[in-house]
Amino acid sequence: MGDVQVPRLHGYGVRWDPEGRCYRVRNESAGEWLRQDSGELKGFVSFSDAYSAWRAFEVHKRPGE
Repeated sequence: MGDVQVPRLHGYGVRWDPEGRCYRVRNESAGEWLRQDSGELKGFVSFSDAYSAWRAFEVHKRPGE
């Protein structure tokens, strides 16, 4: 998939990639995809693992901010 943004992925934050047959993680506020050190999109087999990675990757406002 490389550097290409993938609009066919659906969902919010954690998205299923039907071609890669894995979940991808996106920071919605910045529009960035979570990538491996090599620059390739990071893929997750488990939704739970992808969701945990998204929670760390996505910027979440704290109450009062």
